[in-house]
Amino acid sequence: MEKPDRLSALLTRFELQASVLADPVDTAANMLLLGSPADGIIEQVWFWPIGSPVGGADETLRARVVTAATVSLGGEANPMARALPECMMMAVAPDSMVNDLAQLIGREAKAGRCGGYSTLQRLFEVLVILLLRHALEQEQRQPGLIAGLADDRLCRALVAIHEAPECPWRIETLAELAGLSRSQFMARFAEKVGQTPFGYLRQWRLMLARQDLAAGDRVKTVASRYGYGSQEALSRAYRQYFGQAPRDARSV
Repeated sequence: MEKPDRLSALLTRFELQASVLADPVDTAANMLLLGSPADGIIEQVWFWPIGSPVGGADETLRARVVTAATVSLGGEANPMARALPECMMMAVAPDSMVNDLAQLIGREAKAGRCGGYSTLQRLFEVLVILLLRHALEQEQRQPGLIAGLADDRLCRALVAIHEAPECPWRIETLAELAGLSRSQFMARFAEKVGQTPFGYLRQWRLMLARQDLAAGDRVKTVASRYGYGSQEALSRAYRQYFGQAPRDARSV
């Protein structure tokens, strides 16, 4: 059975942005493309998803940087960003889509053509999506969102939650989407994701609510948008989770 699109809802809600750096060894970079700076050939991709500075990288590593960027997945509010390893490294394999894209980035960075900055921004964003796809294809030993999305069955329930957080989801409905019994679904979700389905749904709703409140939306509007029965219900849940009132989100 074909898997659903496991990334689009996350990438739509938490905007992926890349900013190419003029200095390839700028310590603000959290994505490095390593290889041969002289000819622009890329051999490895390094990525720190939460945006940790790479100033601590040793000189040998920094000497191999062909081009670099700062990449944002929406910060720690994005459960995908929090679930990824602190540092991701991928060797660029020949005859792969990543290789084709990485070499195009290397050539574009070296050429300095008109529109090069805008082109590189978009190419870096595509490269991040390929890295995320790669992460979902790997065996996941640590529980979390990546492990859940990598699971053939659980991914269906998780995508449904991501795409329709306002729905009055029931465990039985989510289990049916996953093709599992209620007990099987509960046990598998806890094992792979590391929390209960309703715990994850609550977290997802509140993260989205916080984002909208910070953008200036009214508490009543946000409560209705994400399936809360009233403004008071959202306020209680928000205060329990974040330790502050919804109105304080505007100052976050």
